Amino acid sequence: MSSSLSSPYAIIKTGGKQYRVSAGQQVTVEKLPVNTGESVVFDEVLMVSDGTSVRLGQPALVGARVVGTVVEQTRDNKILVHKYRHRKNSRKTIGHRQWITRVRIQTIEA
Repeated sequence: MSSSLSSPYAIIKTGGKQYRVSAGQQVTVEKLPVNTGESVVFDEVLMVSDGTSVRLGQPALVGARVVGTVVEQTRDNKILVHKYRHRKNSRKTIGHRQWITRVRIQTIEA
């Protein structure tokens, strides 16, 4: 467990969510308007750790960025939504598949 804590990592914000990423990791985020194989830069870096020290932003770090490459644009697994109205004999099932982007993190620049 201590080996994962000593490796450099960052916490980024994209799509209204926060992700803990490190170099070489593949992360699934909300759909980004970038084609497969192109580079993507995450400028909203909330925290960076180099293994020994931690830098926090208020709310984001100035000048810090995380660079990654888009691996694929696809859709996530289907989520079933059941709607039911009590005593009305009304039942409905619908499905939803969210668009996602898989990104391989290249570098963390602090």
